[in-house]
Amino acid sequence: MGPAAGLLLAVALAPHGRAADRPIRYVSFQDGYVYYHAVVADMPSRRVTAEAYYADKLTNASKMIDAQRPAAAITGTFFGWKTQQPVADVVVNGKLVAQGNRGSAVGVDWYGQVKIFDTPYQREIDWYGYRHLLRGTVRLIRNGKVSPNPRAQHFTDIGLLGKAPRTGIGLTASGELVMMATNNRVTLREFGNAMKRLGVVNAVSLDGGGSTMLYYRGKLVIPPKRGLSTIFILHERPLDKPKG
Repeated sequence: MGPAAGLLLAVALAPHGRAADRPIRYVSFQDGYVYYHAVVADMPSRRVTAEAYYADKLTNASKMIDAQRPAAAITGTFFGWKTQQPVADVVVNGKLVAQGNRGSAVGVDWYGQVKIFDTPYQREIDWYGYRHLLRGTVRLIRNGKVSPNPRAQHFTDIGLLGKAPRTGIGLTASGELVMMATNNRVTLREFGNAMKRLGVVNAVSLDGGGSTMLYYRGKLVIPPKRGLSTIFILHERPLDKPKG
C-alpha cells in the first residue's frame, strides 16, 4: 500500500533496529497538520498477546504500565467522573469487572485472537468466550468502510461529535492489530480515514481527549492528561530457541 498524496510516513526503529524478532513495531506519519502515532502488532505470528487492564479507580498511566511491563499500551474505554469506573463492559482474565450495555467491543478470546464487533444496545452478554474485552467503543471502520455514527450507538458525549484527540484499535485484512493515537484535534471520520491508510479494515475509537495515551517500549509517546480506568496492552513473546 503506497502512501496517499500529502502523507509523510516514517517508521521509528526499536532501540537496536527493527529485526525479524520484533513482532511489535512503531509507526508515525503526518497527514496535513495532523501527526499520528501507531503501534502495529503481528498477531498471526502468535508471539503477541493482548490484554485488558483495569484499575478500581482512576490511576496514573505510568503506574498501570509499570505494573504490567507491556511492550505497548493504549487508552481503554470511557469512564464516569463521579464513579471513576468504566461505563461499559470490561473483562479481565475471564472475569466481568465492569458493566455497561452499549457500544462496539474489542475482545481477546481464549486462543489469543483479537476480534472487533458490534453489540446490541442495552443487552447483557455472557462473555464466556473471551478472556479479555473492552466494550463501549465507537465503531470507526466496518469491513473497510469508514462510517462512524456515535448517535446511532446511543453515545451523546459532545466530544465524540466534534474534534478531539483520539485513540483507536483496528485490525488489518491480514490480521495485524493497529493501536493508533493522535494528540491533534480530529473528527472520528478523519481519524478513521487515517487508520485506513495503515490497512485497517475494522476499527473502533476508544476514550480520547485528555485520556489520550499511547505507550511503546519504555516511552509514553502520548502521555495522558489525567488518570485512566482501563488500558489495552500488548506483550511480546521471545523467539523459541532451537532445540538440540
